[in-house]
Amino acid sequence: MLPSIAGYDGEDFVEKVLAGKEIVFGIPSKNVAHTIGFVIHNIVEGLEKYSFRLDKTAIVVADGFSIDSTVEVVKAFRTKIKVPLAIVPNILSRGKGGAMKLIIDLVARYDTIDTLVFVDSDLRSISPQWVPLFINGVREYGFVAPFYMRHKYDATITNFIARPLTTMAYGIDVRQPIGGDFGLNRELVEYLAETDLWYHNYWSLLFGVDIFITHSALYKDVGLCEADLKAKIHEAKDPALGLKNMFIEVTGSLYTILLEYSDKWCSLRVNGIKHPPLINKPSPPSIEPWEVRVDFERAFNEYILGLNKYRDLYTKMLGPRFITEILKNPRQGIDGSLWSIILLKSLKMYREAYKISLRKTILDSLYHLWQGRLYNYYNTVYELDTKEAYKIVEEEIENVFSLRKEFIEEICGL
Repeated sequence: MLPSIAGYDGEDFVEKVLAGKEIVFGIPSKNVAHTIGFVIHNIVEGLEKYSFRLDKTAIVVADGFSIDSTVEVVKAFRTKIKVPLAIVPNILSRGKGGAMKLIIDLVARYDTIDTLVFVDSDLRSISPQWVPLFINGVREYGFVAPFYMRHKYDATITNFIARPLTTMAYGIDVRQPIGGDFGLNRELVEYLAETDLWYHNYWSLLFGVDIFITHSALYKDVGLCEADLKAKIHEAKDPALGLKNMFIEVTGSLYTILLEYSDKWCSLRVNGIKHPPLINKPSPPSIEPWEVRVDFERAFNEYILGLNKYRDLYTKMLGPRFITEILKNPRQGIDGSLWSIILLKSLKMYREAYKISLRKTILDSLYHLWQGRLYNYYNTVYELDTKEAYKIVEEEIENVFSLRKEFIEEICGL
């Protein structure tokens, strides 16, 4: 599985690190020399503070051929900690999903490992308390999703795509289905190691990995809980400036896996929205999320660019009446009610697309409409604090969920 590549650990070393272990922390990395040491330090401190057996625990870093000193930093930390640590090259893809799949495949080899915890490598808010929350959560429930408090302009792919569509499908409001930090039990690890959906859903080998894992847990009926991790502080970006590739990869993975798993969610009897159990002891320190700065006009310009470029596609997707309404007052952007319909109609168009290139075009066009939704949202919550702004997000979930019957009719023909 692992070729001999200079700077990285090989098969024999990984075997020594993982043999006989029960808990593994997996860290996908790329060019994070400035943060990965902090992440490793807090994992080890959490294991020691909460009395987990260090000889039964390991850390595996899957690195995407970093061009900074990430590999050297990891190896330096290895000499200072009592937890076995291996660093391997991400040979499966150019993105995060390949790193996570590689770790899953390695862990699946060892039937003694019952808990796999993924944490992002750019975290600035991880604390030792995260360690028992994830480990104990996996052992009590099976799958642990994160719950963070985030700035009102952060997590916009989550709040306007991933969370509402996940809630619509399964009737469970997983608040951070693409959070990046997850706990997986043995059952879920084995399923993810065996399924070939990774290659039918290539987005899952990129930034689409988190939503793929979350939906796989829901599809397999793995017990679910959320861990209260307080704030997530990481390298957040302006959605109109640096998130287009992530948007396409996450949404492409989500749309693909909704279709792949439609036999499951379309047949579920869902009566209202349920919330997973929240585990919160021990409690991490409470800190305010960092402010995310966004450019309102850049979002608006991206929206207008899409209206000009994809007008015919939007007309086919939504019908001429909706396009006429949008063009009457483009400065309004897209409100929550219209956005819910856009999600429904775009998923239907994605299902009907017979070419991968056409699906990519649909995702690109949806990106520009999403900017219109964000522009409307920014203006709506501009003078609100984060808690007040999240009420708008909750309305978004309700709007999409209210169309569940229509989703089932359009996508599943039921």
